[in-house]
Amino acid sequence: MSNTTSSALASCIERARKVLQYEQRTNHQDRAIKPGGLELFAVRWADEASAACKSAGLDISPIHHFTEHLERYRQQDPMQRAASLRAALAILNELDTKSGETPAPEDAIKRVPTAMGVVGRDKANPKGGRVQGGETPAPRDAINRVPTARRDTNGAPESPIRLEAGMTAGHTVLTLLSADVTAVPGVGASAAAKLHSLGIKTVRDLLFYFPREHRDYSKLEKIARLPFNEVTTTMGLIWEVKNIPGGSGRMRTVATISD
Repeated sequence: MSNTTSSALASCIERARKVLQYEQRTNHQDRAIKPGGLELFAVRWADEASAACKSAGLDISPIHHFTEHLERYRQQDPMQRAASLRAALAILNELDTKSGETPAPEDAIKRVPTAMGVVGRDKANPKGGRVQGGETPAPRDAINRVPTARRDTNGAPESPIRLEAGMTAGHTVLTLLSADVTAVPGVGASAAAKLHSLGIKTVRDLLFYFPREHRDYSKLEKIARLPFNEVTTTMGLIWEVKNIPGGSGRMRTVATISD
C-alpha cells in the first residue's frame, strides 16, 4: 500500500469519525450534516471510501456494513441511533487498523529465524530430520493436522458462532450481534420459533427489541363515560371494597368508586 493511498484512506476515515462523534455530542439529533442528514452522508462517504479501499487492496465489505447501520437513521429512536453510531464507529476503527497494517515482504515470510532452529539432515542418520540445537522436529502429520471444533453428543458444534483468530474488536462485536438468536444460552428451538414470530432472528434483534405499546395514563375519563372492554384511566374516591369468593378457590374484588 503506497503512502498516498494510505493517507487518503486515513483522512476519509477520520472525517467520518469526527462527524459521528459530533452527532454523539449533540444527543443524536441528526444535525451533524445539513442538508440530508447522516444517511445521505453515509452514502456519499461510502463511494469515496470504497474507491480508497480498492486502491489500497482492502476488502470493501466493512463499507457496506457502515452504510447499513446508518440506513433509515432519521426514522430511528434515540436509543437505536446511539447503537447505530457505536456500531459504525467500530467499523471505522476496524478500517483504521487495516489501513495501518503493512504487509510483510514475501522473502521475509519465507526466511526462517536461526534462533528457532533449522531443520537439516544428520550425516549419521540421513533418513531422519534433526533440529540444530538437539530438538527433534514435530512429525509432519502433527504439523498438518488442523484441530476441529469439539462436538456434543448430538453431533452439533458447541458454539454456532465462528470467531477467527486475529479478528479486531469491532469485527468481533459485529459477528456476535449478527449471530442467530439460538446462540443465546437457554434459547432452544421452541423459544427461537416464538422469537421469530416477533421478528427477532439475531442477537441484535433481541437486544434492541423494545416495547411497541404506549399507554397514556394522563388522559382521564369520567366514570359515566367509560367505554366497555377498553383500557382507560379514571380518578375517583373509593367508598367500599368487598372480596367475593369465586369458583376454584379464587377471590373476586369489587370496589365502589365515585367521582
